[in-house]
Amino acid sequence: MTGIARKHVAGPRRANARAGALASIIVAAFMLMIVATGAGAIAGPIPASGPSDSDPPAEPQPAPFHKHRHLPTPAPTPMALPPEVKAKVPAYKPGPIPFHDGEQLIYQASWVGIPAAQARLEFHKPQKNPSRWTGEIWIETNPFADLFYKMRDYMRESMADDTLHTSGVYLVQHEKSRLNYYDVTIDRPAQMVTMTKKNHKGTQSKEFIASDPWGPISGAMMALTQNLEPGKTYAFDVFSGSQRYVFAFEVEKREKIHLAIGDFDAWRIVPDVWYVSDGLLRSQAHGTVLWISADERHLPLRIEAQAFIGYVRADLIKIDGKGGVESAQK
Repeated sequence: MTGIARKHVAGPRRANARAGALASIIVAAFMLMIVATGAGAIAGPIPASGPSDSDPPAEPQPAPFHKHRHLPTPAPTPMALPPEVKAKVPAYKPGPIPFHDGEQLIYQASWVGIPAAQARLEFHKPQKNPSRWTGEIWIETNPFADLFYKMRDYMRESMADDTLHTSGVYLVQHEKSRLNYYDVTIDRPAQMVTMTKKNHKGTQSKEFIASDPWGPISGAMMALTQNLEPGKTYAFDVFSGSQRYVFAFEVEKREKIHLAIGDFDAWRIVPDVWYVSDGLLRSQAHGTVLWISADERHLPLRIEAQAFIGYVRADLIKIDGKGGVESAQK
């Protein structure tokens, strides 16, 4: 099997593109778990297809120059949401927090049943500042998947325990030979968000105007605290390491699902993307379904997304604390 895998790695560019697309969907699956909805590329610049080492443009590219024509006006900085999109995004107040201090959730992603990656989410309150939550996530492909696409990603976010408002996001994106560091600074009083990307090429920054900004983890926690109802749609303005997304999810129905850790009563949720700041709407959300526990905790249980062949699935395989499993199974 190792020999076959290496042949694919050394194969034509099309095989590399497919491997990159698979890895992108795996990342999307885990990030969908985090946000409990569907942006697909919350962690960073994840292409819908093609080689994964090529980042999408930071801003829409200008049209080719033609004689007697003026170049288009650059996108304004800081950038604001289009009014028609902003009008559809409500403000939310948090309900009961779904996680416990020190709790860990472990997920495993597989492609057509073959294990490919694992993610660990941890939520805790720092001893020096117990009025805030810290959410962290580690994503790592397994040795077999490393042959196609090695991934070691990390994200951290700090949130106020009463409002879940975040001051920013820190992200390390280490995929194949690419290593990027992202800092997202969120200044709610000034309604300003600044994204800074650092790598061996230097430093890039972008600014955005936002009245109700969220990071991936804080947005997830806020979404999970809501009183979910069938037929209702929820939307959030989320800032990742590289892009701004307005994502939404519709609660379809309640149904039973089976995981390795037990049977669960769950909400079936269909995600959607309403806006992305680079102007290139992704396709990862299509064919994607999320299930969260239909209890007061709203634990993300499973995400399933269509791949170029078959599907990718990420399942909750462990909760640090027996009580968490028993509560979610009710």
